[in-house]
Amino acid sequence: MHILVAENDFNYRTVLCEALRMDGHTVLTANDGVEAYEILQKSQVELIVSDINMPNRTGSQLHWLVRNDKRLGGIPFIYITGFAILRMATPLDETGLDYMVSKVQFERLLQLIDELC
Repeated sequence: MHILVAENDFNYRTVLCEALRMDGHTVLTANDGVEAYEILQKSQVELIVSDINMPNRTGSQLHWLVRNDKRLGGIPFIYITGFAILRMATPLDETGLDYMVSKVQFERLLQLIDELC
């Protein structure tokens, strides 16, 4: 599966991408939502994993752009967040929200990605 990971925390992004590659996925990376959207304009991906709180363009802003782009709108989107309480991060009833996983639950994130494959 071709996965875009948008995450500004270098260490977390590195570990996540390595785990995904070891599981056989092709991974593209972005440091923020601006870079992620630029990658989406040039590359085909089957899944987006994005931090919510990033500089330049947040994960929520990226999600809105993706959902409102006819070419990208159907790509599954997983939010990841460092917030201990997910409700503090973003409203869970946000239109089009697919999945949200705490960064602390790393194994659950990998399991969810495997389920989507």
